[in-house]
Amino acid sequence: MVKVVEDIFGIATNPFTKQAQVIRRYTMTNSNRLSVAVIQLGATIQSIQVPDAYHQMSDVVLGFDDVAGYMKYRNYHFGCTLGRVSDVVGNGEFIMDERRVIVSKNLGQKHQIDGGFVGFDQVIWDLEMKRPDGVTLRHVSPDGHEGYPGTLKVLLHFTIDDDNRFFIQIEATTNQTTPVNISNHIIFNLAGQSTGIDGIFDHQINIEAMETMETSGGDALPTGRFKNVDDSVYDIRLPVFMGDRVRQFEQRPVKGYDVCFALDKKFDAIKTRYVGRFLHPESGRFMEIFSNQPCVKFTTGNCFPQEPLGEPPILGKRCTRYWQHCGFSLQLLNYPDAVNQPDFPRIFFNPGDLYYHETIYHFGVQESWKCCADPEELEALGEEPLRKSKV
Repeated sequence: MVKVVEDIFGIATNPFTKQAQVIRRYTMTNSNRLSVAVIQLGATIQSIQVPDAYHQMSDVVLGFDDVAGYMKYRNYHFGCTLGRVSDVVGNGEFIMDERRVIVSKNLGQKHQIDGGFVGFDQVIWDLEMKRPDGVTLRHVSPDGHEGYPGTLKVLLHFTIDDDNRFFIQIEATTNQTTPVNISNHIIFNLAGQSTGIDGIFDHQINIEAMETMETSGGDALPTGRFKNVDDSVYDIRLPVFMGDRVRQFEQRPVKGYDVCFALDKKFDAIKTRYVGRFLHPESGRFMEIFSNQPCVKFTTGNCFPQEPLGEPPILGKRCTRYWQHCGFSLQLLNYPDAVNQPDFPRIFFNPGDLYYHETIYHFGVQESWKCCADPEELEALGEEPLRKSKV
């Protein structure tokens, strides 16, 4: 049974009305004590509380205890929803219906990134509906906002169930042809948000992808081509330790993973597929990811402040200091710059079309200590065999 509780998280200025507005938080909790908290500012995942193998609770999402933190560090996109077009639009323009569309350029005054100067991450989303198993938030993006044609109506459905699954389902409709590529940018640490790089480097990681998206140039724009992961640091089709792999980036310009994995270049929005699995062995917490999106952008907090260089940390929840590599993100989306790459899956939607995005995070516990016990000992403890994940 799921319970939804509403409280006031803070106050922020609405970027459209310029008026102060109350920010509400909606916390969903199931019978297994899994809880997910969502705030209206940026439709942000503010917290995910998950028990470990010893029934101890930890928050596994990086973020802040107040609105001020999200506003101060908004360029890091902690847990927020990104759109109308996630990631990059090369040169801030594209051709649509045989006409040139120019959008705002908030990345070096040359490209657009994550929807522009006022993307979905800065919107104060309206409550559409509070449901028995979650909440639905709504935003209407006006025609011409950040340069995009058409009025786009977006519904975000956040849901949990008693199988410890957290669903993000996004629907959008438009009255004019327009590109749509919405995603969420949760930053995880399954060891607990306060455990830092030590907790992150202990993770075992696995993403089932054979190719990465190729980029080139100083701006790292997509070329439209893909690279096989064989015999490279990007081959994580079998479980590997995060720390072992990230250390291999020490002599590279980018000091960790910042890569788009190709999951399905044909793309069928009806099909929800297995993406990967992340495990923190010491706590036993694991997370499996499923999505209908064709791409996952995997990053390891490379742009966070570097403690050895004396850079000031990001001050997160409970005054936790966030440094480089203290969290990882898995951003499910269509391919970046798809508006300028005809061979990428189409992201242009017409009136009457329905944009639909579904991502599922399944949380569980792998109680590895039971591997050392024989069946009689397990029976004496009243324990079942290791739990098997399901979706």
